[in-house]
Amino acid sequence: MKAIRLLTERLMKNKLLFVVLFLPLLFALFMILQRSEQKKAPIKKFFDRIPVSVAQVSKASVRDSFSTVGTIEAFREADIFSESGGLVRQVSADPGERKKGGATLFFIDDELTLAQQKKAEVRYRQATRDFERYRKLYNEGAVSLSAFETIQLQREEAEAEFIFTTRKYQDTRIKAPFTGIVSSRFVEQGELVHEGVKVAHMVDISSVKIIIFVPEQQIIKFHHGIILTVTSDLYPGESFSGRVSSVSDKAGRDHTYRVEVTLKNTVKTGFRSGMFARVLYTGDGKRETLLVPRTALVTGIRNPEVFVVRNGKAFLKPVVAGLEFQKDLEVLDGLSAGDNVVISGQDELRDGSDVAVISKNKNHGAQ
Repeated sequence: MKAIRLLTERLMKNKLLFVVLFLPLLFALFMILQRSEQKKAPIKKFFDRIPVSVAQVSKASVRDSFSTVGTIEAFREADIFSESGGLVRQVSADPGERKKGGATLFFIDDELTLAQQKKAEVRYRQATRDFERYRKLYNEGAVSLSAFETIQLQREEAEAEFIFTTRKYQDTRIKAPFTGIVSSRFVEQGELVHEGVKVAHMVDISSVKIIIFVPEQQIIKFHHGIILTVTSDLYPGESFSGRVSSVSDKAGRDHTYRVEVTLKNTVKTGFRSGMFARVLYTGDGKRETLLVPRTALVTGIRNPEVFVVRNGKAFLKPVVAGLEFQKDLEVLDGLSAGDNVVISGQDELRDGSDVAVISKNKNHGAQ
């Protein structure tokens, strides 16, 4: 006690020493009070939270279906080239005219090729007669083997030349490769054409191909031979049947697969190359599945994420997407029935943001 009294008297006499010792005590007391204030949780007011609209996730009865617009192409089409050179003597290929397969479209001057073909034919006939005569003499032992083989080679050479000149003569008749319609013509009568020049274009639209591109989530439903429904704005209220004729095994850069749907093109339909048509795949029955509105998606369909509201907070959750049904999206994993997903206001949200629900809708889903 005597020591404390002595220290107190000294402090009172030395004011500077008193200040140096007393100020740290005051600072330590201030810091203790500040920490106790920070431990008190602030009360969140309504305007401190982000207002959002939510929809309740629910199960719905859906039918597996897929609809897309495709481009109509001719069943067959080909550019026609001249395999012979010369003047065009006759044209029998007017645009829009229907031609049977093998019909002559253009006649090219054949005077020289015909002369060459006849000359080769005479030589071949002569070589054949010599061959038959030498073969008989060889069998009788009248000529040597080397002499007989020489005549045999001459006959084979004459035969090859005869075949070549005959083909060149036939090439002066440019013929239709299949039954179809002449869509365009590039030369006229009297023009000089060279070998390899394109002279016409033909299409076969007795049947047409509808080219569609199917995303990877749907491609498993498309296989060779299945029947699909085809509609067109040209024939409102009518539907036609098409058959899948080809399915690509390799996806493009956009992760879609090329599918060809073949459709019989009757006089009633009259589809033409370049038109558009809608192709619809419809499943056999209905099933129960979990649906969320497409507006709930924060990111794209390839990596879908949604905000789920729980206890006044919004949590970002990745989901596994299935089929698309107009305004709704099938969810295979990541959500449960009864979850509330944000459908409006998610642009301002971060994972764990405080939210205030201003409206709540029940998602009835697709039928």
